[in-house]
Amino acid sequence: MNTIKNISFYIVLGIIITFLGKFLESDFLFKYLKDNIIGLLLTLLAINTATLGLIASKIQDIVVDYPKFDFSSTIKEMKTSLLEQIILICTSVITLLLLDSNKIDFAYKTDIGNVILTTVLIYSVTILWDTGKAVFVVIEELQNMNKNKK
Repeated sequence: MNTIKNISFYIVLGIIITFLGKFLESDFLFKYLKDNIIGLLLTLLAINTATLGLIASKIQDIVVDYPKFDFSSTIKEMKTSLLEQIILICTSVITLLLLDSNKIDFAYKTDIGNVILTTVLIYSVTILWDTGKAVFVVIEELQNMNKNKK
């Protein structure tokens, strides 16, 4: 349920940004997204994968010292974030194909595409933000474990 709420919020932000761009007669962001969204998402996926690898290795260190700790929900969330990023990449590819298609044309096609691409950007940055926060949670937990050992 929380995921649906978050996605709805990102869509609303995408709509607001799209209409703001239209109101200001600025297509800078939308042109940038059309030209670069796939590369940007692949870069964010690479960063997230590397960061999750670091977190996984630290979790393994914790499990060695504290075998009763259960990280199954954490690992599930890590896998989910990678899956979400793959879905965002696929969504972007499909959106770009439809936007560029001469065979598919309807009213507000460009606006809807801009909303989708902007929503994808917001969602992907949020995933990266969550991963970054997880790094600091792991660091804090390791520090707490070290204090308790002393």
